[in-house]
Amino acid sequence: MGELMLEGRRALVTGSVQGIGLAIAQTLARQGCAIVLHGLATDAQAQEARAAVLGAGAPAVEVLMHNLRDADQVQQMMEAALASGPLDILVNNAGIQHTAALADMPRAKWDDIIAINLSAAFDTMRLALPQMAAPGWSSGCASRPHTT
Repeated sequence: MGELMLEGRRALVTGSVQGIGLAIAQTLARQGCAIVLHGLATDAQAQEARAAVLGAGAPAVEVLMHNLRDADQVQQMMEAALASGPLDILVNNAGIQHTAALADMPRAKWDDIIAINLSAAFDTMRLALPQMAAPGWSSGCASRPHTT
């Protein structure tokens, strides 16, 4: 019963320095998963999130603070995440919203919503997939075989 189901696994959770993303990261950590946190935060907020995930049981925690509005930064974030080791789990949690009547919606805000909520999710999956689809990985759940 005390077996850690995700021991030896590594997850990237976007938008995870607070809120739902942090709760997802802590839940994965409780199962023994190493975590790559991501978000736009102050150094103090990032360290607080890191401490919370370590406290939940993660064997290792990295923090990346790339801006998902920028495709180049998404690329850099994925390169940094993958340079530290393979990813077993990718949670595209980052997202923003802006509620306004269509006539009042600023175009720049619309562009940010599309960039973060859609394009960044597409790019993280596109960039993680080649490593996750390598021989020995499960295509059904995008996870490499568990080794002990």
